[in-house]
Amino acid sequence: MFEVVAQAARRVTVPKTKYSFKTPQDAALYCTLRRALRKAPDFIRGADCVVLLNVPSNRSGDDYDPCAENLLLRLSVARDDMAYMMIAATDKPRTIIKRMEGDFSRKRRLLIFREQGVELPFQVSLKVDVEVDIPPISTMDFRIGCRIAYQIDVTAPEAETAMSYPLTHVWAALRRGRPIKNALTRLAEASALDAKPSGSKSERLPPLQDMFGYGQAKDWGMELAQDLIDWQRGKIDWSEVDTGIVLSGPPGVGKTQFAAALARQCNVPLIATSLARWQARGHLGDLLKAMRSDFEKAKETAPCILFCDELDSFGDRNSFAADNRDYSTQVVNGFLEHLDGLDGREGVVVIGATNALDRIDPAILRPGRLNRHVAIPLPTATDRIAILQQQLGQNLPRKHHPRLMAATNGFSGADLAKVARDAKRIARRCKRDVTFADITKSLPEMVAITGDLRRALAVHEAGHTVAVIALDHGKFYGAMIIDHTRNDSGTVPGGGAYFEVPNIGYRTVQTYRDRIAVLLAGIAAEKVLLGEVSDGAGAGPNSDLAQATRIATMLQSGMGMGNRLRHSLAKSDRDLETLRLHDPGVALWVDNVLRTEFERAKQIIGSHLKLVEAIADELEAKGRVSADQVAKIAAKLDALPRITTLA
Repeated sequence: MFEVVAQAARRVTVPKTKYSFKTPQDAALYCTLRRALRKAPDFIRGADCVVLLNVPSNRSGDDYDPCAENLLLRLSVARDDMAYMMIAATDKPRTIIKRMEGDFSRKRRLLIFREQGVELPFQVSLKVDVEVDIPPISTMDFRIGCRIAYQIDVTAPEAETAMSYPLTHVWAALRRGRPIKNALTRLAEASALDAKPSGSKSERLPPLQDMFGYGQAKDWGMELAQDLIDWQRGKIDWSEVDTGIVLSGPPGVGKTQFAAALARQCNVPLIATSLARWQARGHLGDLLKAMRSDFEKAKETAPCILFCDELDSFGDRNSFAADNRDYSTQVVNGFLEHLDGLDGREGVVVIGATNALDRIDPAILRPGRLNRHVAIPLPTATDRIAILQQQLGQNLPRKHHPRLMAATNGFSGADLAKVARDAKRIARRCKRDVTFADITKSLPEMVAITGDLRRALAVHEAGHTVAVIALDHGKFYGAMIIDHTRNDSGTVPGGGAYFEVPNIGYRTVQTYRDRIAVLLAGIAAEKVLLGEVSDGAGAGPNSDLAQATRIATMLQSGMGMGNRLRHSLAKSDRDLETLRLHDPGVALWVDNVLRTEFERAKQIIGSHLKLVEAIADELEAKGRVSADQVAKIAAKLDALPRITTLA
């Protein structure tokens, strides 16, 4: 890439090629990009290649815009031949898919810059040929960047000294024509002035934009932050700001941490409270007084965020027991009064948190109070890696990600924080940095998926794949199976076949019965090819059998698509289960539907046996198969003429 000469003079010389870098940072990042692409030689040689570039956690995709532009210039590549796309942490999966299937689908060579915390849609990841981590800026990158952009000569020791400071400070200290020694002096003086003890835990918490695993809650929070800025600048009225929300989710997902991170993002104070804190003041009068005090404090502190934890502890007035109904009703009424009292005071945003949304009094959730609800789920696999890296304060090699994803399946943010603490403790005792071995020691034991189990998983997902295609039930993207699982995890998802059915469309009873057949095609393939069925299809509320049973029950109870033309309000799994237990007619009809569709699924598998086996072979060998690969396998076998792919 660049040639270093005259080492005795400690000077960096670069080729006389035209570059367009405005800052040393842009030039240094270009160096990191070129180093990363050494692992994608086909791309550099001009072959058809899609490269996924993982952006470091302290960078955004936009930082690499000048790098990509200069790479096009350097390689003299026509725009219709090569392109690059940025995937930001805030991009929605559908947006990513739409862009990939649009103009970028026609590029022979494509660079995809992915910010940390982004879970790449499966239909996009299947297009990737090479995945590479962009390395951090090295001292040599720094020296070259200074030379190219500002014509500043920097020695190796000077570069090491400069990079011991935060790079944002370093870039600010550099100026065209300013000697590096002058910049280092400024950095030392600024560092001395800034040297003071770190603040509390909440002060060290990153702003919301740097947090992971919050999904729609993060989207709402970022929009609120912008709304508060616009309101403070007089661009919008307070009535246009979304001022109340309830966050629900299992323990450990970080609801309290979300409120603190949001306050930092909005640059406003956080007032955190709960019914338990108010009750600790004493009897009912003291409780109501403490409640009023916190709401008055919020009004005086505005703009601010008032966070009320354990919102379900207020209870529902419709279900209070007789012996404490008067007391509890006064507490709920007092809370409602204060929520309504905020209407006349601008600048207060109220966030409630709960582990049980259904136990909250409906009046609290009415419009004008806390009418918006966002569920915070357990973090996705990609989010878990991002959270772990953030807690550890270092990036983890991509080669370890699959094992970590499997090992942390079902972990909350709090669980991941504990893993990071344990790993750091091990490293401290050994007086070294955290290693991958330290992390694995802090996690449950991992077991490789091999032998009969791996074959069964491959056959199962191949069955789903062929059924989706044979029934033309949506757009098929690909299938995968896992390589490792936790030794203590019981039953976990062993893989998946990925397809998309439009949210809006004409649906008949056949549409839903096709979905049931697709769901049962996994165990149908096991029965046909292996002679018996494993237990994976019926374990858990989201298992194949659970979903098929849910759909069949809804056909009979709520959609008028069974043998009864009546409607039931039962929607939750618990209500549907109660309906089946207490109405033998519903249970019998559901069982008949499931058995009928299971037989149909077996017929589909039997009609395309060679294709199922070939797809299973590919999954067993490589762990994944794309829609394009399935199409090629089918064409080779002349097994299935109609296959929907990304093309």
